[in-house]
Amino acid sequence: MRLTIYTSIILFLSFTGCYGQTKYFEVTDIIDKTEELAKKVEWTLLKDKERIDGYTRVGDSIFGGEIACNISPIKNADAPTFAVYPGSKYARDKNRVYYPILVKCVDYEDCGVCYYEKVIVEKANPSNFQYLGKDYARDNQHAYFRGQLIKGADGNTFKLVEGPEYLYFATDKNSVYSHNKVFEDADPSTFYYKKDSRGNNPSEADSKYIIGDKNTKWEHIPPDQIKKL
Repeated sequence: MRLTIYTSIILFLSFTGCYGQTKYFEVTDIIDKTEELAKKVEWTLLKDKERIDGYTRVGDSIFGGEIACNISPIKNADAPTFAVYPGSKYARDKNRVYYPILVKCVDYEDCGVCYYEKVIVEKANPSNFQYLGKDYARDNQHAYFRGQLIKGADGNTFKLVEGPEYLYFATDKNSVYSHNKVFEDADPSTFYYKKDSRGNNPSEADSKYIIGDKNTKWEHIPPDQIKKL
């Protein structure tokens, strides 16, 4: 009798253990609006069962990345005020600003998933947060590149240097920035890129750009080569 009871317990635990490994939270009927809204240059509220830039709303929960393997929603995200700036990967609600700063992928025996593990944009003010283009953003105090704070940058005067797709420069009242680093040799008040400058080559395969300020010209080869001319 004891053996029968013991065997039954083992079988029950084995059954429930296997069941727990393979029963995952699944969501169906999600509508991905990313492509449709790609040219919409304004914050767009995320509706239930909609996905934009990898953010998905399910009821009162917001998920970042794939929804599989019982991945948890973004902690404390406010679904009714959660809005995405299409094509930027930035999002915000009434409390915080979000960006997929770290995407983690895991591969279990019976399930694989990539999800947004780190999403909170440090010190960002959602009420006046602006997306500038080319992964740059700002609020009234700080500036950001790909969701990360640019140390020392002045958000109030921070602006994008307009140019081709692979030209990542910005300025504020104090400095010139290449990606999220200070370009110390350049003068922010006179820094420029001109598309008709001799030597520019905006081709995707072999890009090269001429940049300059009042004193100097440089040849820039993306992503980070800068040579004085």
